[in-house]
Amino acid sequence: MKTNQVPLKIAFCITCMNRLHHLQQTLEKNIQDNYLPDKVKFILLDYNSQDGLEQWVYHNMMQHIESGMLVYYKTLEPQYYFRSHSRNMVFRLANAEILCNLDADNFLGEGFASFMVEEFLKNERIFYTNNYSLNDTFGRVCVRSEDFMSIRGYNEALKGYGYEDNDFQNRLILHGLKPMSFYNPEFYHFVLHSDVDRISEEYMAKNIAGMYITYINPYTSGILLLYNDYTMEQYTIIDNSQINVCNEFQKDDIVSSNEGKRIVIQEDILKGTWSEDENRIYIQENINKYEFSKELTSIELKGLMFYKVEDIELKAKLFVLVSAANNYKEACKQIRDKLVVNPDGFGKGIIYKNFDFSEKIRLS
Repeated sequence: MKTNQVPLKIAFCITCMNRLHHLQQTLEKNIQDNYLPDKVKFILLDYNSQDGLEQWVYHNMMQHIESGMLVYYKTLEPQYYFRSHSRNMVFRLANAEILCNLDADNFLGEGFASFMVEEFLKNERIFYTNNYSLNDTFGRVCVRSEDFMSIRGYNEALKGYGYEDNDFQNRLILHGLKPMSFYNPEFYHFVLHSDVDRISEEYMAKNIAGMYITYINPYTSGILLLYNDYTMEQYTIIDNSQINVCNEFQKDDIVSSNEGKRIVIQEDILKGTWSEDENRIYIQENINKYEFSKELTSIELKGLMFYKVEDIELKAKLFVLVSAANNYKEACKQIRDKLVVNPDGFGKGIIYKNFDFSEKIRLS
Protein backbone atom coordinates (compact mmCIF):
# COMPACT_ATOMS: atom_id res chain seq x y z
CA MET A 1 0.00 0.00 0.00
CA LYS A 2 1.17 3.50 -0.81
CA THR A 3 1.63 5.84 2.14
CA ASN A 4 2.30 8.99 0.13
CA GLN A 5 -0.74 11.30 0.21
CA VAL A 6 0.68 14.08 -1.95
CA PRO A 7 -2.01 15.05 -4.50
CA LEU A 8 -1.35 13.46 -7.87
CA LYS A 9 -2.14 14.82 -11.31
CA ILE A 10 -3.02 12.61 -14.25
CA ALA A 11 -2.52 13.52 -17.90
CA PHE A 12 -4.46 11.76 -20.62
CA CYS A 13 -2.16 11.68 -23.63
CA ILE A 14 -3.78 11.56 -27.06
CA THR A 15 -2.01 11.29 -30.41
CA CYS A 16 -3.97 11.86 -33.59
CA MET A 17 -3.14 11.67 -37.28
CA ASN A 18 -6.16 12.09 -39.54
CA ARG A 19 -8.61 10.63 -37.02
CA LEU A 20 -10.63 13.81 -36.42
CA HIS A 21 -13.85 11.85 -36.96
CA HIS A 22 -13.04 9.88 -33.81
CA LEU A 23 -11.94 12.83 -31.67
CA GLN A 24 -15.12 14.71 -32.53
CA GLN A 25 -17.01 11.93 -30.78
CA THR A 26 -14.74 11.31 -27.78
CA LEU A 27 -12.76 14.37 -26.68
CA GLU A 28 -15.51 16.64 -25.32
CA LYS A 29 -17.24 13.67 -23.67
CA ASN A 30 -14.02 12.51 -22.01
CA ILE A 31 -13.37 15.99 -20.60
CA GLN A 32 -16.92 16.28 -19.27
CA ASP A 33 -16.83 12.84 -17.66
CA ASN A 34 -13.49 13.52 -15.95
CA TYR A 35 -13.63 17.23 -15.22
CA LEU A 36 -11.27 17.67 -12.26
CA PRO A 37 -9.34 20.89 -12.99
CA ASP A 38 -6.83 20.44 -10.16
CA LYS A 39 -6.06 16.81 -10.95
CA VAL A 40 -6.71 16.17 -14.64
CA LYS A 41 -5.53 17.51 -17.97
CA PHE A 42 -5.70 16.29 -21.54
CA ILE A 43 -2.66 16.54 -23.81
CA LEU A 44 -3.47 16.32 -27.53
CA LEU A 45 -0.64 15.86 -30.03
CA ASP A 46 -1.68 16.65 -33.60
CA TYR A 47 0.73 14.34 -35.43
CA ASN A 48 0.68 16.40 -38.64
CA SER A 49 -2.98 15.71 -39.40
CA GLN A 50 -4.31 16.89 -42.74
CA ASP A 51 -8.02 16.40 -42.06
CA GLY A 52 -8.91 19.70 -40.38
CA LEU A 53 -8.02 18.68 -36.82
CA GLU A 54 -6.22 21.94 -36.08
CA GLN A 55 -9.15 24.07 -37.25
CA TRP A 56 -11.68 21.95 -35.35
CA VAL A 57 -9.76 22.23 -32.08
CA TYR A 58 -9.34 25.99 -32.54
CA HIS A 59 -13.03 26.61 -33.18
CA ASN A 60 -14.54 24.07 -30.79
CA MET A 61 -12.17 23.38 -27.89
CA MET A 62 -10.67 26.79 -27.09
CA GLN A 63 -12.58 27.09 -23.81
CA HIS A 64 -10.80 23.99 -22.52
CA ILE A 65 -7.42 25.27 -23.73
CA GLU A 66 -7.99 28.60 -21.98
CA SER A 67 -8.98 26.81 -18.76
CA GLY A 68 -5.87 24.63 -18.91
CA MET A 69 -7.86 21.41 -19.07
CA LEU A 70 -6.64 20.79 -22.64
CA VAL A 71 -3.20 21.47 -24.11
CA TYR A 72 -2.84 21.26 -27.89
CA TYR A 73 0.50 20.48 -29.53
CA LYS A 74 1.27 20.03 -33.21
CA THR A 75 4.23 18.62 -35.09
CA LEU A 76 4.64 19.23 -38.82
CA GLU A 77 7.32 16.60 -39.44
CA PRO A 78 5.79 13.10 -39.70
CA GLN A 79 4.67 11.72 -43.05
CA TYR A 80 3.27 8.53 -41.52
CA TYR A 81 1.80 7.56 -38.20
CA PHE A 82 4.46 6.09 -35.89
CA ARG A 83 2.82 4.84 -32.71
CA SER A 84 5.85 4.50 -30.46
CA HIS A 85 7.34 7.84 -31.46
CA SER A 86 4.08 9.79 -31.21
CA ARG A 87 3.32 8.38 -27.76
CA ASN A 88 6.82 9.13 -26.56
CA MET A 89 6.45 12.73 -27.72
CA VAL A 90 3.12 13.32 -26.00
CA PHE A 91 4.20 11.57 -22.79
CA ARG A 92 7.26 13.79 -22.62
CA LEU A 93 5.09 16.88 -23.09
CA ALA A 94 2.70 15.94 -20.27
CA ASN A 95 3.79 17.46 -16.97
CA ALA A 96 1.98 15.11 -14.57
CA GLU A 97 2.82 12.36 -12.14
CA ILE A 98 0.55 9.84 -13.87
CA LEU A 99 0.56 9.44 -17.65
CA CYS A 100 -2.20 7.59 -19.46
CA ASN A 101 -2.23 6.79 -23.16
CA LEU A 102 -5.69 7.45 -24.55
CA ASP A 103 -6.48 6.40 -28.11
CA ALA A 104 -8.56 8.89 -30.06
CA ASP A 105 -11.40 6.36 -30.42
CA ASN A 106 -11.70 5.60 -26.68
CA PHE A 107 -14.25 6.87 -24.17
CA LEU A 108 -12.76 6.99 -20.68
CA GLY A 109 -16.06 6.67 -18.87
CA GLU A 110 -17.28 8.83 -16.02
CA GLY A 111 -14.96 8.77 -13.03
CA PHE A 112 -12.03 7.00 -14.70
CA ALA A 113 -9.59 9.76 -13.70
CA SER A 114 -10.71 9.75 -10.05
CA PHE A 115 -10.44 5.98 -9.89
CA MET A 116 -6.94 6.01 -11.38
CA VAL A 117 -5.64 8.76 -9.10
CA GLU A 118 -6.89 6.88 -6.04
CA GLU A 119 -5.28 3.66 -7.21
CA PHE A 120 -1.90 5.30 -7.71
CA LEU A 121 -2.20 6.99 -4.30
CA LYS A 122 -2.76 3.61 -2.65
CA ASN A 123 -0.12 1.67 -4.58
CA GLU A 124 3.47 2.52 -5.35
CA ARG A 125 4.94 0.04 -7.84
CA ILE A 126 2.07 -0.48 -10.29
CA PHE A 127 0.84 0.32 -13.77
CA TYR A 128 -2.70 -0.03 -15.11
CA THR A 129 -4.15 -1.51 -18.30
CA ASN A 130 -7.46 -2.92 -19.46
CA ASN A 131 -8.31 -6.54 -18.68
CA TYR A 132 -7.31 -7.70 -22.19
CA SER A 133 -10.92 -8.47 -23.13
CA LEU A 134 -11.19 -5.81 -25.86
CA ASN A 135 -8.42 -4.98 -28.32
CA ASP A 136 -9.86 -1.51 -28.93
CA THR A 137 -8.98 -0.43 -25.37
CA PHE A 138 -5.71 -2.36 -25.15
CA GLY A 139 -3.63 0.77 -25.73
CA ARG A 140 -4.89 2.46 -22.55
CA VAL A 141 -1.89 2.18 -20.25
CA CYS A 142 -1.49 4.34 -17.13
CA VAL A 143 1.97 4.65 -15.58
CA ARG A 144 3.94 6.97 -13.36
CA SER A 145 6.04 9.46 -15.28
CA GLU A 146 9.21 8.37 -13.49
CA ASP A 147 8.66 4.75 -14.50
CA PHE A 148 7.99 5.73 -18.11
CA MET A 149 11.30 7.58 -18.20
CA SER A 150 13.15 4.77 -16.41
CA ILE A 151 12.30 2.20 -19.08
CA ARG A 152 13.04 4.72 -21.86
CA GLY A 153 9.50 4.98 -23.20
CA TYR A 154 7.85 3.05 -25.99
CA ASN A 155 10.25 1.11 -28.20
CA GLU A 156 10.86 3.11 -31.39
CA ALA A 157 12.55 0.16 -33.05
CA LEU A 158 9.05 -1.28 -33.42
CA LYS A 159 7.53 0.18 -36.57
CA GLY A 160 4.01 -0.08 -37.86
CA TYR A 161 0.99 -1.47 -36.05
CA GLY A 162 1.01 -3.87 -33.13
CA TYR A 163 3.01 -5.28 -30.22
CA GLU A 164 4.42 -1.92 -29.08
CA ASP A 165 1.94 -2.00 -26.17
CA ASN A 166 2.93 -5.56 -25.21
CA ASP A 167 6.60 -4.66 -25.32
CA PHE A 168 6.00 -1.53 -23.22
CA GLN A 169 4.08 -3.50 -20.59
CA ASN A 170 6.64 -6.32 -20.53
CA ARG A 171 9.42 -3.85 -19.80
CA LEU A 172 7.37 -2.21 -17.03
CA ILE A 173 7.02 -5.64 -15.41
CA LEU A 174 10.76 -6.27 -15.77
CA HIS A 175 11.23 -2.87 -14.12
CA GLY A 176 9.52 -4.32 -11.06
CA LEU A 177 6.00 -2.95 -11.49
CA LYS A 178 2.85 -4.92 -10.80
CA PRO A 179 0.31 -4.93 -13.66
CA MET A 180 -3.21 -3.96 -12.59
CA SER A 181 -6.43 -3.97 -14.61
CA PHE A 182 -9.62 -1.91 -14.45
CA TYR A 183 -12.88 -3.86 -14.74
CA ASN A 184 -15.68 -1.31 -14.59
CA PRO A 185 -17.63 -1.85 -17.87
CA GLU A 186 -18.20 1.93 -18.09
CA PHE A 187 -14.47 2.31 -18.80
CA TYR A 188 -14.61 0.12 -21.92
CA HIS A 189 -16.58 2.11 -24.48
CA PHE A 190 -15.03 3.05 -27.82
CA VAL A 191 -15.89 4.09 -31.36
CA LEU A 192 -16.26 0.94 -33.41
CA HIS A 193 -14.13 1.05 -36.54
CA SER A 194 -12.49 -1.23 -39.08
CA ASP A 195 -8.91 -2.39 -39.48
CA VAL A 196 -8.72 -0.05 -42.49
CA ASP A 197 -9.05 2.92 -40.12
CA ARG A 198 -6.58 1.28 -37.77
CA ILE A 199 -3.69 1.15 -40.21
CA SER A 200 -4.59 3.76 -42.83
CA GLU A 201 -1.75 6.15 -41.91
CA GLU A 202 0.97 3.50 -41.57
CA TYR A 203 3.94 3.45 -43.95
CA MET A 204 3.14 -0.07 -45.13
CA ALA A 205 -0.48 0.71 -45.96
CA LYS A 206 0.28 4.00 -47.74
CA ASN A 207 3.11 2.60 -49.86
CA ILE A 208 1.81 -0.75 -51.02
CA ALA A 209 1.53 -1.37 -54.75
CA GLY A 210 0.46 -5.00 -54.60
CA MET A 211 -0.24 -7.78 -52.09
CA TYR A 212 -0.38 -11.54 -52.72
CA ILE A 213 -1.04 -14.49 -50.40
CA THR A 214 -0.33 -18.21 -50.65
CA TYR A 215 -1.45 -21.27 -48.69
CA ILE A 216 1.39 -23.46 -47.41
CA ASN A 217 -0.35 -25.63 -44.81
CA PRO A 218 -3.20 -25.15 -42.29
CA TYR A 219 -0.89 -23.17 -39.98
CA THR A 220 1.32 -21.32 -42.44
CA SER A 221 0.79 -18.70 -45.14
CA GLY A 222 3.07 -16.69 -47.38
CA ILE A 223 2.63 -12.96 -47.94
CA LEU A 224 4.23 -11.11 -50.86
CA LEU A 225 4.34 -7.30 -50.68
CA LEU A 226 5.29 -5.03 -53.59
CA TYR A 227 5.98 -1.43 -52.54
CA ASN A 228 5.71 1.80 -54.51
CA ASP A 229 9.49 2.28 -54.36
CA TYR A 230 9.89 -1.01 -56.24
CA THR A 231 11.19 -2.99 -53.30
CA MET A 232 9.71 -6.38 -52.45
CA GLU A 233 9.28 -8.37 -49.23
CA GLN A 234 8.10 -11.94 -48.80
CA TYR A 235 6.98 -13.14 -45.36
CA THR A 236 6.09 -16.59 -44.09
CA ILE A 237 3.69 -16.24 -41.17
CA ILE A 238 2.93 -19.11 -38.79
CA ASP A 239 0.09 -19.59 -36.31
CA ASN A 240 2.20 -20.38 -33.25
CA SER A 241 -0.83 -21.62 -31.29
CA GLN A 242 -0.87 -24.68 -33.55
CA ILE A 243 2.86 -25.20 -33.81
CA ASN A 244 2.98 -28.11 -31.37
CA VAL A 245 0.69 -30.22 -33.55
CA CYS A 246 2.68 -29.57 -36.70
CA ASN A 247 5.82 -31.73 -36.68
CA GLU A 248 7.06 -30.17 -39.89
CA PHE A 249 8.37 -27.12 -38.06
CA GLN A 250 11.16 -27.08 -35.52
CA LYS A 251 11.63 -24.57 -32.72
CA ASP A 252 14.50 -22.84 -34.52
CA ASP A 253 12.30 -22.11 -37.54
CA ILE A 254 10.35 -19.37 -35.78
CA VAL A 255 10.95 -16.41 -33.56
CA SER A 256 9.38 -17.84 -30.44
CA SER A 257 8.98 -17.12 -26.73
CA ASN A 258 6.58 -18.21 -24.03
CA GLU A 259 3.68 -16.57 -25.87
CA GLY A 260 2.05 -19.65 -27.35
CA LYS A 261 -0.81 -18.02 -29.19
CA ARG A 262 0.95 -15.50 -31.37
CA ILE A 263 1.27 -15.20 -35.13
CA VAL A 264 5.01 -15.23 -35.82
CA ILE A 265 7.29 -14.76 -38.81
CA GLN A 266 9.83 -17.24 -40.05
CA GLU A 267 13.34 -16.09 -39.33
CA ASP A 268 14.18 -15.27 -42.95
CA ILE A 269 12.29 -12.43 -44.64
CA LEU A 270 13.01 -12.55 -48.36
CA LYS A 271 13.73 -9.15 -49.86
CA GLY A 272 14.26 -8.05 -53.40
CA THR A 273 13.05 -5.66 -56.07
CA TRP A 274 10.40 -5.54 -58.71
CA SER A 275 9.78 -3.63 -61.91
CA GLU A 276 7.06 -3.32 -64.51
CA ASP A 277 6.31 -2.33 -68.03
CA GLU A 278 2.99 -1.78 -69.75
CA ASN A 279 1.94 -5.43 -69.64
CA ARG A 280 4.15 -7.35 -67.23
CA ILE A 281 5.56 -7.36 -63.71
CA TYR A 282 9.10 -8.61 -62.96
CA ILE A 283 10.28 -9.77 -59.53
CA GLN A 284 13.96 -10.14 -58.66
CA GLU A 285 14.89 -12.08 -55.50
CA ASN A 286 18.62 -12.85 -55.20
CA ILE A 287 19.48 -14.71 -58.41
CA ASN A 288 15.86 -15.68 -59.05
CA LYS A 289 13.77 -13.69 -61.49
CA TYR A 290 10.06 -14.11 -62.16
CA GLU A 291 7.72 -12.42 -64.59
CA PHE A 292 3.99 -12.52 -65.12
CA SER A 293 1.18 -10.64 -66.81
CA LYS A 294 -0.48 -7.76 -65.01
CA GLU A 295 -3.82 -9.22 -65.96
CA LEU A 296 -3.24 -12.36 -63.85
CA THR A 297 -4.78 -12.58 -60.38
CA SER A 298 -2.38 -15.36 -59.37
CA ILE A 299 1.35 -15.92 -59.85
CA GLU A 300 3.68 -18.87 -59.23
CA LEU A 301 6.88 -18.33 -57.23
CA LYS A 302 9.13 -21.25 -56.24
CA GLY A 303 6.33 -23.74 -56.74
CA LEU A 304 3.81 -21.80 -54.65
CA MET A 305 0.72 -20.18 -56.12
CA PHE A 306 0.24 -16.63 -54.79
CA TYR A 307 -3.17 -14.97 -55.19
CA LYS A 308 -3.63 -11.23 -55.47
CA VAL A 309 -5.45 -9.64 -52.54
CA GLU A 310 -7.94 -7.04 -53.70
CA ASP A 311 -10.35 -6.78 -50.77
CA ILE A 312 -9.51 -3.68 -48.69
CA GLU A 313 -10.56 -5.19 -45.35
CA LEU A 314 -8.55 -8.36 -45.95
CA LYS A 315 -5.53 -6.26 -46.90
CA ALA A 316 -5.85 -4.34 -43.64
CA LYS A 317 -6.10 -7.52 -41.56
CA LEU A 318 -2.99 -8.91 -43.24
CA PHE A 319 -1.14 -5.64 -42.63
CA VAL A 320 -2.02 -5.92 -38.94
CA LEU A 321 -0.81 -9.53 -38.76
CA VAL A 322 2.46 -8.92 -40.60
CA SER A 323 3.27 -5.67 -38.82
CA ALA A 324 2.57 -7.03 -35.32
CA ALA A 325 4.52 -10.21 -36.04
CA ASN A 326 7.43 -8.15 -37.38
CA ASN A 327 7.47 -6.02 -34.22
CA TYR A 328 7.30 -9.15 -32.05
CA LYS A 329 10.29 -10.53 -33.92
CA GLU A 330 12.26 -7.31 -33.35
CA ALA A 331 11.36 -7.18 -29.64
CA CYS A 332 12.48 -10.79 -29.18
CA LYS A 333 15.75 -10.00 -30.92
CA GLN A 334 16.40 -7.05 -28.61
CA ILE A 335 15.77 -9.21 -25.55
CA ARG A 336 17.92 -12.02 -26.91
CA ASP A 337 20.79 -9.67 -27.73
CA LYS A 338 20.31 -7.63 -24.52
CA LEU A 339 20.03 -4.39 -26.49
CA VAL A 340 19.25 -1.03 -24.88
CA VAL A 341 15.84 0.32 -25.90
CA ASN A 342 15.99 3.69 -27.69
CA PRO A 343 19.76 4.13 -27.15
CA ASP A 344 19.80 7.51 -28.94
CA GLY A 345 16.79 8.97 -27.14
CA PHE A 346 13.06 8.89 -27.79
CA GLY A 347 10.18 11.16 -28.66
CA LYS A 348 12.40 13.62 -30.50
CA GLY A 349 11.05 16.33 -32.76
CA ILE A 350 9.83 19.90 -33.14
CA ILE A 351 6.39 20.82 -31.86
CA TYR A 352 4.26 23.94 -31.38
CA LYS A 353 1.96 24.67 -28.46
CA ASN A 354 -1.61 26.01 -28.54
CA PHE A 355 -1.45 27.42 -32.09
CA ASP A 356 1.64 29.56 -31.43
CA PHE A 357 3.73 28.78 -34.50
CA SER A 358 6.19 31.59 -33.80
CA GLU A 359 8.03 29.53 -31.19
CA LYS A 360 9.43 26.08 -31.81
CA ILE A 361 9.69 23.62 -28.95
CA ARG A 362 12.44 21.13 -29.63
CA LEU A 363 12.36 17.73 -27.95
CA SER A 364 15.85 16.28 -28.14
